[in-house]
Order: sequence, then structure tokens, then C-alpha cells
Amino acid sequence: MKSSLFKNPLLDTFRTAFAAMFGIMSAYMVIGIYAAIFTGIGYYIVKKYNKPNTKLLDEIQNGQYVGIAFAFMGMLPFIQYFFMSFMMEGGSYAFSSMVE
Repeated sequence: MKSSLFKNPLLDTFRTAFAAMFGIMSAYMVIGIYAAIFTGIGYYIVKKYNKPNTKLLDEIQNGQYVGIAFAFMGMLPFIQYFFMSFMMEGGSYAFSSMVE
């Protein structure tokens, strides 16, 4: 009885799907943690080297460039969406200019 329960094809399919979803979710969590850490470090450095009594990034100091680089590295996993928006808008503009 016990061996037939674990050889059920439906249960194997469920186990495989569960393992795949767990892998996908853990990969997205790692990407989120990476983005949060690098962006947080970048924001902290930009805030730390900000000139007193000025707005943030109003007069950029040398140390703030490092913070901007860290924040940019933290946003790299999401850069694809930035470029996708350009391509979608560019494609719709090209199509509308061809039709009109």
C-alpha cells in the first residue's frame, strides 16, 4: 500500500511542479535581496556624502558617485523593463507614422 502511494504519477507531477515553483520563487527572492542590499548601500552612501544644507544630489560630491554606482548596480536586474518600454513606445510610434 505504501509503495503504491509514492509511485502515483499525479503525486510525482505535483512534486515536480512544487519543486519548480519553489526554485523560481527562491531565485526571485535572491534577486530582490540583491537589489535591496545594493540599492540601500548606494542610498546610504549618497546620503552620507551629501553636502550639508543642500538637497540630495544637488551638488554631487566625489563620494556620491560611488553611491550612485551602487544604486545602479542594485537596479540592474530590472533594466530589461526600462528598455522594453522604449521598444514598445518606439514600435507604436513607427507603426502610427507608417499608417498616417
